[in-house]
Order: sequence, then structure tokens, then C-alpha cells
Amino acid sequence: MYLKMVSLETSGSEGLSSKNIFIGAALAITGNLLISISMNIQKYSHLRQAEEKSETHYLKSKIWWVGLILMVLGEIGNFSAYGFSPASLVAPLGTTTVIANAIIAVVFLRERVRYQDVFGVTLAIVGAFLLITFSTKEFSELTGQELASYLRQWPFLVYLALEVALFCILLIAQWRYDLENVVVFLLLVALLGSLTVISAKAVSSMINITLGGNSQLGHPLFYVMLIVMITTAIAQVKFLNRAMQSFDATVVVPTNFVLFTISAIISGIVLYKEFYGLTFLEIFMFLFGCILSFIGVYYITSDRKQEESDEQLLLTNADLFPGFLSLSSSKLIAVQPNNMLTASHVEYPMLPSKPTYESTADAEQQVEGGT
Repeated sequence: MYLKMVSLETSGSEGLSSKNIFIGAALAITGNLLISISMNIQKYSHLRQAEEKSETHYLKSKIWWVGLILMVLGEIGNFSAYGFSPASLVAPLGTTTVIANAIIAVVFLRERVRYQDVFGVTLAIVGAFLLITFSTKEFSELTGQELASYLRQWPFLVYLALEVALFCILLIAQWRYDLENVVVFLLLVALLGSLTVISAKAVSSMINITLGGNSQLGHPLFYVMLIVMITTAIAQVKFLNRAMQSFDATVVVPTNFVLFTISAIISGIVLYKEFYGLTFLEIFMFLFGCILSFIGVYYITSDRKQEESDEQLLLTNADLFPGFLSLSSSKLIAVQPNNMLTASHVEYPMLPSKPTYESTADAEQQVEGGT
């Protein structure tokens, strides 16, 4: 009788855990979808004001506010997903943003359909399916006390020490030798992103437990993790924007997605033991799903040319950043006009790529002609 009761409890908890994981996956997909739609709505608002030569500030546009509200809802969904699902699952589902933007570019912005877009979207969707199917189903929310015990375990302490050391080495090397390398910038983003993911998952889980009746708001770790989440999110924007200012978006976007996702998966494995209990086949299929997502993002974002006309506002790869709060916050900045005082200023801050050889040569010829 006792064994039967234990069996029922175990099967019930496993069913609840699986249900929560699917809820988290749905929240992540919906959140990223809303973020993608919101960015394009805000772009449409700026484009409309530019075409009408309106002097009204974009903050007075109802369409712009609709976009902002959708972005906030998307961020809430993305954040909440970490409280229901493993971080190793939520992070790769950032492909939803890339897929949605590719579809919006074709349907609403009238961009031509490219074979590589269809191929990339197909790979990304198959990858997302494998991620959800083969992700760990043994997932539980952690209280502040349980989280404290996880943080004291030696594998995480070693991982944290190595991450901090690598971050400091990269930062010093970049500052001392003035390195303009896309991998260096995005490694800094990924290292910060792993801490953002760890802290976001902790804060989201503790909020869920609190809403369930067991308050965690009195535990000091809740506030420590909240500060870490906000600080690392803000710091990511700096290095991400540095990368976008120096390199083409077609290079930055897939590289950032791969490095950020890998860092999120590793941090979830080390701290939250998210691969614990999985079979070799399940781990292989999960990682295969990640690889398909990486390849899909590469094909969708590659060979896209940024429209240089000031009278058109087209979707660019500068906005195709999957990830958590910091990455979407940089998107919010990217779709606002440079001139904050007037909406009639039609220069939109699509983050500039590195100047090409032709443009540099043209500039030199103009200087010579002027002299």
C-alpha cells in the first residue's frame, strides 16, 4: 500500500513537472513572438510619422504605445518562462524572434521570399520541437534555502571562478590592446548572459513559490539575485552595441545567439543540474535540436542587406536578437529615432555596420576633390 502511494505521488509530480515545462516553453515562445511583433509595430509607427512629416513626438503615438505594451508583455512572458522550465530550454527558444521577424518581413514588409529563409525557418522549427521534446522533465522550483545550497556546491563555485577569470582576461585584453573582435565582444555578452539567466531563473522561481503561498521575499538571496539580474542585463547592452557598431549584423546575430545559448545551457547544467537523469539519446537529441536552431538562425540572418534609404524603414538583422531582458532592451533602443525631440527626424538608429572599402574610398575622393 505504501509503495503504491509513493508510486502515485511520483507519477503525479512527474506529470506536474512535465506540464510546467510545457507551460514555460509556451511562455517563452509567446513572449519572443510578442517582442518581435512589438518591435515591428514601433517601426511602423516611426515610418508612418516620417511619411506624414509629422512634428508630433512619437511618444504621443497610440500605435507606438501599443508596441511598447506588447514588448513589456513579451518580456514578462520570457521572464516567467524561467520559473517553469529549465534555462537550457528557454534560451534556445529565442529562435522564435528570428522566425517571426523573417515571416513579418515577407508578409508585412513585402520582402521577397528567399529559399534560404524557408530552409532556415524549417530547421529552426524542427530544432525547437526537438528541444521541447527531449528537454529534461525533472524540474522543480527552488526556494531561497535550496538555492543557497546549490550555490555552495563546488562545481558551481569552480564554474563561477573560471567565468569571472575569463571575463576579466577578455575585458583587460580588449581595453589594453583595443581589440575590435566580434568574438571578444560577444563572449563578454555571453558570460554576463549566463549570470543573467541564472539570476532570472532564481528570481522567477522564488516569485512563483511566493505566489503559491510560501513567501520567499524575506530571503536575502532574492534581492541579491535581482540585483545581479539587472546589473548584468544592463552591462550586456554596452558590449552588444559595441559589437553592432563595429561589425555587420549578419555576423553579430548568429554568433551572439550561439554563444548566449551555449552559456545559458552550461550554466543550467552546472548550477541547476538540468541534464541530470537524461539518457544519452535524450541529451544527443536535445543538443542536435540546438545545432539545428543555430544553423537555422544563420541561414535566416545571412546575406541580408540593410536598406539605406531614409524614407523606408525595413526590418534589419540589428533587431534579430534572441535572449532575455537585456537583449530585448537593446532592441527597444534600436527602433527609436535618434532625435528624441522630434518624430520628423527620419534617421533611425539602425546600428551602423563597419564602413565598407567602397564607402571609404568614396569619402577619400570627396576630400581630395574638395581640396
